[in-house]
Amino acid sequence: MRPRISNTMLNVWLMSMAGGILFMDLFHRSPKFLIGACAALIMGGIIFTWRRKNLAAWIICPIIFFALGALRFSAVDNLPLNDISKFTGQDVQISGEIREEPQIKILPNGITRVRFIVDTESIKLNGATEKISGGVILTYYPREDEQLPTARIGDKISASGKVKILHNYNNPGQIDTVTRSKANEITARMSAGKQGISVEAVDGGLWINFLRGAAAIRQHYRESMTEVMPAKDASAIFAMLFGGYEGLEPELIEDFQTTGIVHILSVSGSHMSLLAAATAWLCLMFRLPTKLTFVVGFFIIGTYAILSGLLPQVLRSTWMGVLIFFARTLDAETEGSRLLTLVAGAMLINQPLLLFDISFQLSFSATAGLMYLAEDLRDSMERLPKFFSEPVSMTIAAQVASLPIIIWYFNQISLSSIFANAFVMPLLQVVIIGGLLGGVIAAVLPVAGKFLFAGEALIFGAAEELNKIFVNMPFSLMQVPTIGLAAGFFYYVALIFRRPIILLTIIFLLAINFFRAGDVEVSFVDVGQGDCAVVVTPHGKCLIFDAGGTRERIFDVGGRVVVPYLKHENVREVDKIFLTHVHEDHAAGAGTVIKKFPVNEIITAGEPRSEYVAAFGIAEEYLPPLRAGHAGEIFTIDGVQVEILFAPSVGTGNEISNVYRVRYGDVTFLITGDLVKEIESDILREGVDVSSTVLKVGHHGSATSSSEEFLRAVNPKCSVICVGYENNFGHPRAEVLERLKNLPSKIYRTDLDGLIKFKTDGKNLRVETFNKNSQPQ
Repeated sequence: MRPRISNTMLNVWLMSMAGGILFMDLFHRSPKFLIGACAALIMGGIIFTWRRKNLAAWIICPIIFFALGALRFSAVDNLPLNDISKFTGQDVQISGEIREEPQIKILPNGITRVRFIVDTESIKLNGATEKISGGVILTYYPREDEQLPTARIGDKISASGKVKILHNYNNPGQIDTVTRSKANEITARMSAGKQGISVEAVDGGLWINFLRGAAAIRQHYRESMTEVMPAKDASAIFAMLFGGYEGLEPELIEDFQTTGIVHILSVSGSHMSLLAAATAWLCLMFRLPTKLTFVVGFFIIGTYAILSGLLPQVLRSTWMGVLIFFARTLDAETEGSRLLTLVAGAMLINQPLLLFDISFQLSFSATAGLMYLAEDLRDSMERLPKFFSEPVSMTIAAQVASLPIIIWYFNQISLSSIFANAFVMPLLQVVIIGGLLGGVIAAVLPVAGKFLFAGEALIFGAAEELNKIFVNMPFSLMQVPTIGLAAGFFYYVALIFRRPIILLTIIFLLAINFFRAGDVEVSFVDVGQGDCAVVVTPHGKCLIFDAGGTRERIFDVGGRVVVPYLKHENVREVDKIFLTHVHEDHAAGAGTVIKKFPVNEIITAGEPRSEYVAAFGIAEEYLPPLRAGHAGEIFTIDGVQVEILFAPSVGTGNEISNVYRVRYGDVTFLITGDLVKEIESDILREGVDVSSTVLKVGHHGSATSSSEEFLRAVNPKCSVICVGYENNFGHPRAEVLERLKNLPSKIYRTDLDGLIKFKTDGKNLRVETFNKNSQPQ
């Protein structure tokens, strides 16, 4: 008799396929024989196992799935020759079809930004036109007096500009937006030039008109809500109904993140579960048969997914929601868990890059938790009221199953989520169900719809205020140290086989590592076109030298890059922030760091205090002690010495940059900010010893810094250039790179290497880069 494929075996095959995808990601430049070997393994394995009845045949199946995962990754990762990304760095004119609704946003500087997702069809380069493929993010900044053209899904759009490749902030724990975009077949970005954009209306076929109809319905909901409630409430409720963060207040997002319910602001599995539960209740009232209940639920969930735009993340949530509904409605948890594995496997075969997508990771792990853990947890709470035990058991199950993923990306656990899910979520669920009904009623009876939406706003306001109470609870959010891949693997082993001793061992090992003194680590963080260096001392004290920042405050580098990295490194308090000068790309990011961490002191250059307060973007009364540093000052923190070699009291711009040298034993790091050549010469004339093991190259490798005389005086073994990928300034300059190579000095660049981490015991120096395949120049 042929052995039955057990659920465990299916999970093993799924993990084997994931292993093959990870293997090819690590060796993505692997020679062709690896791809051929994978294909041979698949064919050989199928031939060997075909019509075999012995158990050994099934053991070979994990090898087949490993090879299948590797082969599929290679097929997807290698883009076609006519992909839009192949034209990176060239000025072109593209034409294509608008894939999604345009996103319009008013930026903090008052400029309007319109963003399109375009499926490219043709490109014009040097007078010649050729067919291309691939999606592009097209950004357009209309003039103040310019009327925005009407653009719909399926319309044709043309624009001219320079094609740029998508690029991450490459630091540990950072969400990989590039791979996520690539999984959605978006491989490049472009800003429309002075010529603007040209939109051609297209009637479209049945499917395009279907999507436009869904977009029109969403617009109907937004307009109906905006008429009767404040814009911020309308944006929040619309986000809960159909997803999208447009118009949401940052404070609301932060509060929902703290209490672990931020997923409610985008279409997720919880939305599908809510609709399924409401459907099941209605069908129970009308005493419909079980199978018919499932069909009705499937129809309602599918309709909601269509109204939400059928975006990839919506489709994934839909499948997960349908699986949970299937398992509960038909009382088939075992078959539901099988289907979960099969659906996840099918998704990865179709698009293996999903394995690196945080939304897929969280959706799959949370759904698995609800499938495998929720019922046992619910049974253990049988003495508690059902209104409390039901949401709490589901919350704990989902969080336990996704814990390593949450810790890796966010380094925090929401302890208040239990209360928020028990008391706030029911109110928000009423808002979602009532909001969906309100749009239907408003289309038929506008006045009744307005009353219903007004009531929705009141309920949402109550939920928001209640959530603030849980946000302000002591220990509502707990920061936790990062766990590595091995610890995460053993965590899931312990979870699957219900072995608490393994979990205790992991916690013990993490605790030992947490309290153990180590080397000094100096990390140059990839903050784009800016500077940021983080020093962690042997006993975990943290020093920051500049904190990055982006011009016009369009993107909060401090909050979205520096703070996540500090949490990833388990930093809980910043001893000192040393700023070279007040320019935004060096100082602006410090504002969010100050908000998120206790900071004991800030040392600045000689600019007025008011300029730093403006750069931080926070009220002065919330600032930690802040003062200008003076040349010759020495700070010693946990054996690490920081000396201010140069601190001008007068000057403007880059001329006023402080120069810091960090010393631990025999190893030194020189931080120069945007120091210009003229000041470099002044420093050398004053006889200041600038010799150092590692040099942070001045002004991102600009020609205005790094004179040959100064570089020879420093004589660094390693040089680090903090610079933005494909920046508009041409940094680093070729002549600066040439001078560094002639020293000789190993050159590391954040645009190519990502985060650059130096580890030293005071004698030896080791270097690690985020991009493992990069090599120093």
